[in-house]
Amino acid sequence: DRLFLTPLIEACNYSEARSLSNVTYFKTFQINANVFSGYITVNKTTNSSLFFLFMEAEDNPKSAPLMLWTPGGPGLSALFSLFLQNGPVKFEYPLNFSRRELTLQKNMSVIYLDVPVGAGFSFTMNESGYARDLQDVTRDIKLFLKQFLELFNEYKGRDFYTGGDSYAARYSVALAKEMLSCENDCLDLTFEGVIGGVGFLAPIADLADSSDFLLQTSMLDREGYAIFKQQFVTMRYLIETHNYTNYMLAVGLLFKTIFNSEPKTFFQNLTLYNSQASPLYTERPQSMINCVGFVDSNYFKSAIHAGENSSLQYADPNLYYYFALDWVVDITKIVEYVLNNTRVLFYSGQLDTLFPATNLQTYFKTLNWTHASKYVNASRFLWKPHEKYYGAAAYIQSAVNFTSAVLLGMGHYAGFDKPDEVYYLITEFINRKLSFCLDKCDDFYSPYNIRRE
Repeated sequence: DRLFLTPLIEACNYSEARSLSNVTYFKTFQINANVFSGYITVNKTTNSSLFFLFMEAEDNPKSAPLMLWTPGGPGLSALFSLFLQNGPVKFEYPLNFSRRELTLQKNMSVIYLDVPVGAGFSFTMNESGYARDLQDVTRDIKLFLKQFLELFNEYKGRDFYTGGDSYAARYSVALAKEMLSCENDCLDLTFEGVIGGVGFLAPIADLADSSDFLLQTSMLDREGYAIFKQQFVTMRYLIETHNYTNYMLAVGLLFKTIFNSEPKTFFQNLTLYNSQASPLYTERPQSMINCVGFVDSNYFKSAIHAGENSSLQYADPNLYYYFALDWVVDITKIVEYVLNNTRVLFYSGQLDTLFPATNLQTYFKTLNWTHASKYVNASRFLWKPHEKYYGAAAYIQSAVNFTSAVLLGMGHYAGFDKPDEVYYLITEFINRKLSFCLDKCDDFYSPYNIRRE
């Protein structure tokens, strides 16, 4: 059965809630950390509950920072991030598991949260429970965190980071703004920074226009390029009318243009690919497909208290329908506010065919924030995670509290493509070792000689 923790939290039965939510599955892999999972109800009227899996840090859990990691999609489960990107257990094709040594949870306590309602194991019993906009998502996350901090009250006041890839980068910056601007009934956490990978941050018609990149990588021919490019020209026109009907038409055109679906999208028909993530994958990697099957297995669902009769949502049609307009909402003002008020790391993939890195880099240089001129004029440099690393792992450009990185050889599957490099990048950010260049950044071993203390 599903484990609902809210009744126990409200009754102050914290020890029982912690005992029931304890997960022993990961002990099999010698993961020496406490793991808890279950459902927290964020709306009793609609019976809307968010599923989470919480892994405490293996090292110094009493003082380690707390990170909230949310999934992209929208609609994927954060458990895919755990197994395929940054968790302590690595899932590989066909059904192999091994311990991942370089994991965020080594030095941080991580909450993997299926959000919004309708993503992964999170659900609602009423259609009015689905999020309509980012404010709804942020509200539900805050309600979740309030109850989480009652259950795990030792984390009150702890250093806190938000992180996520793709669509989840929007949740991260929206929650950051909410917490940083809060005046009443605020979360008892010390907000320290935002991490967004291959993020949906820029306006969608600019960000997702990958026509130039697809042409240069031979995924589109000249005829296909013209057709694909025109879809984004039309989308921009529809969005710029600021008309509700045209917004919906733009979203409809977007879903006919990118991603993969049945009937096939323009991307599929013109490139002949069935996966829009990297030139290196014509199909979604088999390990991802198998991981979905494992996470949705009765054995695993029982082990994590998700409920054997629950169904893992991958692309909930109700979530897509009610949340559709968010695709055309420009969140630039939110991004700028966050840049003005906290530390930020955004990383993109050199081979990302969905949100090309060059589109994100162009967007970052248009942002209007306190240190914008320093960022625009900063030299980029090659970064490597450690001295023994052969070659380089990323291009870095930084100014004061903001670092953007383009990870070499990485597509849209971010931490799946380059898990070790993403781990080192995030760890350096958390440890405040990423900084901007004061002079020329021609030192190949950057950031070793250019750290600004």
